[in-house]
Amino acid sequence: MVFPLNERKTSFANNHLSVLIPEAGLPRENFLAIARVYALMTKRLDRALRTIHLTISQFEVLMILRAMEGLSQQEMAECLLVTKGNICTLLRRMEKNKWVIRQRDSKDGRARCLYLTPEGRQIVTKAAALTLNQEKLLMKSLSVQEQQSLHELLDHLEESLRINDTL
Repeated sequence: MVFPLNERKTSFANNHLSVLIPEAGLPRENFLAIARVYALMTKRLDRALRTIHLTISQFEVLMILRAMEGLSQQEMAECLLVTKGNICTLLRRMEKNKWVIRQRDSKDGRARCLYLTPEGRQIVTKAAALTLNQEKLLMKSLSVQEQQSLHELLDHLEESLRINDTL
């Protein structure tokens, strides 16, 4: 049977990793599977957010601020696992769009705290609804028990990575 090119690529990628890297085994296959799922999820999320002129990074900032307004730029950078330079560039664009404001910290004049504007609250509400729909589509193929198991395994992996982070 001959499959269309897209199906052949997908089939090969999903079923023949051991042929590509036979010495790597299950750890490599799991790593690559996580990477592929992440890439596919990111592509879908990016497509959905672009409809309201948001990037994934901007969405993350807005969601974090919705839960914890008043974070410093440094704290936001740590939440997003990016540098201070990256967060400054991102926040400058978000200020230009009138989604966030940066105010001097009253306790530490060097630090700037982040707050949502009314426009920011409005866009994050729209974005949250869009992304929730994408999340439901993604998870509908898993039972509640499988979702819980996945959550626990991913938490465990994240904790292990944070503990063993030597970079």
